[in-house]
Amino acid sequence: MAVNSLIAARGVQFAPELQAQYVRTDRATVRLRAATPAILDSAPFMSVAVEQILSQLKELDVLRSHVFSRDVPVDRVRVDYTALISPLFDHLFVTTSVGGSDWAFRGQMAFLFFLQAKEMAGQERALLTAMLSAGDYSHARLSDFHRIKSAERLLDEKFRQFADGEIIKHYDNALSAPFVREIQQMRQLVLAANTGEEPVGRMIPLATHWFDLSSQKIDTLNEFESRLVDRVLESAEALHSRAQSALMINALGTGLSLLLAVALLLQMWRGKELAETDLHLAAEVFRNSVESIIITDAASRIVEVNQAFTRTTGYLRDEVIGQKTRILDSGRHDDHFYAAMWMKIRASGAWEGEVWNRRKDGEAYPALLSIAEVKNRRGEVTHYVATSVDLTKYKETEAMLERLRTFDPLTGLPNRDALISALDQAVVSAGRTGNRFALIELGLDRFKVINESLGHLTGDQVLIGAAETIKKLLRRHDVAARPSGDRFAILLPDMDDPRAIGAFCERLLAAFRKPIDVDKRPLHVSISIGIALFPDDGDDSRTLQRNVETALNSAKADGRSCYKFYSAQMNAAGVQLLALEQRLRQALDLGEFSLAYQPQIDARSGKLIGLEALLRWRNPELGMVSPIQFVPIAEATGIIVPIGEWVLLEACTQAQQWRERSGWDFEIAVNLSARQFVREDLCATVQNALERSGLPARALELEITEGLLMSDPAGATRILTNLRDLGVKVALDDFGTGYSSLAYLKNFPLDRLKLDRAFVKDLPGNESDCAISHAVIALGHNLGLQVLAEGVETQEQRRFLADAGCDHFQGYLFARPLPAEELDGFMDRAENDWGQAI
Repeated sequence: MAVNSLIAARGVQFAPELQAQYVRTDRATVRLRAATPAILDSAPFMSVAVEQILSQLKELDVLRSHVFSRDVPVDRVRVDYTALISPLFDHLFVTTSVGGSDWAFRGQMAFLFFLQAKEMAGQERALLTAMLSAGDYSHARLSDFHRIKSAERLLDEKFRQFADGEIIKHYDNALSAPFVREIQQMRQLVLAANTGEEPVGRMIPLATHWFDLSSQKIDTLNEFESRLVDRVLESAEALHSRAQSALMINALGTGLSLLLAVALLLQMWRGKELAETDLHLAAEVFRNSVESIIITDAASRIVEVNQAFTRTTGYLRDEVIGQKTRILDSGRHDDHFYAAMWMKIRASGAWEGEVWNRRKDGEAYPALLSIAEVKNRRGEVTHYVATSVDLTKYKETEAMLERLRTFDPLTGLPNRDALISALDQAVVSAGRTGNRFALIELGLDRFKVINESLGHLTGDQVLIGAAETIKKLLRRHDVAARPSGDRFAILLPDMDDPRAIGAFCERLLAAFRKPIDVDKRPLHVSISIGIALFPDDGDDSRTLQRNVETALNSAKADGRSCYKFYSAQMNAAGVQLLALEQRLRQALDLGEFSLAYQPQIDARSGKLIGLEALLRWRNPELGMVSPIQFVPIAEATGIIVPIGEWVLLEACTQAQQWRERSGWDFEIAVNLSARQFVREDLCATVQNALERSGLPARALELEITEGLLMSDPAGATRILTNLRDLGVKVALDDFGTGYSSLAYLKNFPLDRLKLDRAFVKDLPGNESDCAISHAVIALGHNLGLQVLAEGVETQEQRRFLADAGCDHFQGYLFARPLPAEELDGFMDRAENDWGQAI
């Protein structure tokens, strides 16, 4: 806008600009009202705040009428505007502080501090415009000026504390323009006017120039604000509703800022009218200021305080008039502090800094204090004016940030940084005393399955439950932490006996055998534990952390739900596992996988009733790699998903070819991994394999383990029901080795139980195994399920199981797993008689 032409037109040409601003502000208000239901739906705790904001916005019409008619002094407009905008920031800080997530917190806090700093820039523009227009450089005005600049500096510091380096760089670049230096020169001119013997007088042309310069700064800040808004939204997608609510309020606040700028331009033309109301305005500013103001005489006796002072300290005006300011002394500062403060005041006429004051009830509170001298024309100090801002909210924010820096907000346990600090201290202490200590790291087994199948909210509740389980087992001086993801660490000082450490780990394993209750849903989560000892397994924190992680990975590789002490051999094994993983990622594309098939025999007729497809991997360099070695790696890395899809299609295709060639009606059994079972596209993958192979759905049996069912019984029931709707069958593999609940088992849509080979190998000589086998077979039949015994290798085992009522057999007694080409000859036999070993 051309300010000079507006001056010449005495505001007439500004009417269209003013109307356009009204439109922008009204749009922001309409957007806020329209968004209110969504805001309250996602954040009901904001209901009171939103109602108060909407109520305050009704005052806009009154403020507009005064601005348009130019019958209200500029400072009145500024005070009314401050009364409107201040509660908005209070509500924004409240809503930003609510919630447990820290990933968007820093960006939002930087954004809010920036907005407040920008508001201070707007207030400075308003104040100095009025001062230059009226030629008023009184101590009251300058005290107000110092207050605004002090608050702006503090908010700038807070913004830099929360913002990341890239944002700060852009911010500094934006404020490196030449007009910023000219703004500083204008400020010095105003300050110099107060110290001169003769008043400078009114300088409307200079006021116009000041308004242009400060408007350039605010325009630059508005452009930077757009960049900051984008950063906030990018870093807080999971808090979308709350961030949008806050930004909606900010958009309204920006509209009010522009309205204030319009009012200032209109008020600049009033000349003498400003001077006539200055005394009244000074009284109003003193009375209504949100900062505490104290006026003392030269001896530091209080002569006047404002309402903000009484609200902040709890003292009534009559209680402090005539009292020395030491009534506010918190006792936290020594004599040296106050001596330095008064030395600075006598040398420069002012002092500013953070102090601790004391309220009437004895509570100490932090404050940003500014003290300025007031002198008469002879240069004698007659009074001191002190303004202060209660920093309690800011200090609480700093404390919250510090807690977020060192504690995990989800579980309340120390985080990785805190763990490293505690570990470093333990190393130094143990090195000095010669003591030993243990570092334990435990991981939740198959946690990814829970996260992927039940969602991150359920996963978070499992982590919280795991943390509570760990806390219950700690001794007084033990330290537990959550360094990352699904892993927890425990520092056990002064515990160096492997037997005591092992006993502690056994208690951990036992505690996690109990289900974790999530929304009244029991979830079974086992753990694996790695252990490293100081100084045996490392004499510094980094080495200990690396070795305890190696021990944990070894525990997971050995079947999970166990603990392992670190050993040097584990490092070599770790290198081998890494090399194995790299080869595994290429094996499918290179065609290194194949299937072997093991027959399943009817116990009564001896006929073939099915084949189980078993994965084999032959690497050109490693030779045959055992599934025990590579399947856990494939499961952990996710490679098992494409491998599993290949196994399913290959097995269905081969089985259908044999069925068509032999005319035998048998089933093909395929194992499902944990990752496959919880995928949303499982049914679609199975349907695709059936359609491409031509295999009837009733001829496909999918095998799953007990752990998959019990980690989420409700979700497992839904998946099994969907599979049954396709027409495929489901078998529960390795039954008896997990922790199935009979109450749940009866509700699962299953077709067959597979008695684990662990209960078969010692039959019929072991009484316990005999009892278990009888019980499993009876249980299966009572549930309407068929029972297959795995690992049948002797005729004695076969006869015992047949007498016990077992329906089907699988084992070396009948056939080892055979590749397809070796099995072809048997499939071409005219008779389907597999009752004898082949």
